[in-house]
Amino acid sequence: MGGALPAFLLAFVAWPEIVTPAWFVTQGYRLYDAIFFPHTPLLILGTAAAGELAGFSATVLRAVAGLSSGFAAALLVAAARTPRTRLAVLLLGVPLLALQGVYFDGPALWPEPFLAPFPLGAVLLLERWERRGRPGDLALGALVLGLGVLVKQTFAWFGLAALLWLVLGSRRRSRRSAAILAAGVAAPYLAFALVWGAAFGTTGHVRWTLVHVVLGDHAGEIASLPDLALANEAVAPYLALLALGFLRTALSRRRLRSPLAPLALAAFGMAWPRWGLLHLAAAQGLLVLATLRGLRLLPVLARRLSRRGIPRRRGLLAAVGAGLALTSASVALVGAGPLLLDAVGGPTRFWDDDWTRTWTARARARTRPGGPLFVHEAPHETLYPLTGTVTPGGFYVNPSFWYYLNKDGLDERLASSLRGRPDVPILFREPPEGRDGDELRGTRTYRFLKEETDVTETVDSLTSWRRVRPPGR
Repeated sequence: MGGALPAFLLAFVAWPEIVTPAWFVTQGYRLYDAIFFPHTPLLILGTAAAGELAGFSATVLRAVAGLSSGFAAALLVAAARTPRTRLAVLLLGVPLLALQGVYFDGPALWPEPFLAPFPLGAVLLLERWERRGRPGDLALGALVLGLGVLVKQTFAWFGLAALLWLVLGSRRRSRRSAAILAAGVAAPYLAFALVWGAAFGTTGHVRWTLVHVVLGDHAGEIASLPDLALANEAVAPYLALLALGFLRTALSRRRLRSPLAPLALAAFGMAWPRWGLLHLAAAQGLLVLATLRGLRLLPVLARRLSRRGIPRRRGLLAAVGAGLALTSASVALVGAGPLLLDAVGGPTRFWDDDWTRTWTARARARTRPGGPLFVHEAPHETLYPLTGTVTPGGFYVNPSFWYYLNKDGLDERLASSLRGRPDVPILFREPPEGRDGDELRGTRTYRFLKEETDVTETVDSLTSWRRVRPPGR
């Protein structure tokens, strides 16, 4: 329960890319055939189900994210083998998980932080399989990794990391175990592709979650390289992995054949091609687990040094490991602690913060629930669920993302959906300078809005309300 509290007590981000498709699902728009978005469906449909049952509100959106973080905290506690260790995890691990969540740009309703329990649960299951050799643990761990792919495709990097660990590092490696792991990871997406296609008679879900994303040039279209500052920030939490390795070596512990490190490093695959700390958040539970395991070895190290000492080489390794463990934990405290304190009692960004409230009031003055609205670049797509409005064409694609508009003829469809519709309020903002803005200015939708609509109100130098010019004018 405590693991879920940050989502309710801190400033929170309800990313429009998740919330708005979920809203349109509840309005009868089918994902991938009327809602065009490249993520796999689990988080969007889960958010839609929560919104349908309890209404779209900041509390509901926070609860979806809180369910995930709470489950990650529960897994950390469950991994402890004694009551004393469980208490230590509650007092140290759960707060550390909250700090890591803030450090990785959360709490937020977004796939990567939502995925945090998935690799954590998979690691615990694969470790249990390594100890006991029960095929069920291997199959279940693989299935957990496969379900993560249904939240976001790039989670497949975790499945690949697990397979590499099994082949190269597991004592129980065999062709059969590798086949079980590979099949378990692949099964959920294959089931989604087949069942969804059979149920709706469509291939849109495969085009948007596989063909466009994996086989097309989508990665190149959205790629952004990390700057040095972000790269440095990303390194600090991963010091926990080095610390654990040094400490176990120093204490002559039997090598733990665990997929913990490979899976934690797999998160960097999710940060490509769109770099950012938020895209590493799936690893936060694993990094907390590594930190806890490292810190748990420090008292053992102190006792050995006080009784009979250890060889110089191992003493050096122990000192380095202890320093790295404390550094990793300190970075979380010093780096995220002030941010956490500042975030206490904060609003839900893109939903009930002052800025969004202002724009929601402006939109409500020009439309009505169930009526049409078209938002182009300004300010955010959560205006649709906040005003209870729908799009004029009966389908939804975010027109701020040119790399969606160049697929499946969506650019022309958007422009056509507005043609002859002077009843549709259009909130328009001039695209930003730079590559994305230049690409947007080259779209048919942008040209239509500039050439075939009239300004009805100027909000600021970049933003205006517009309506389609009536025929004959």
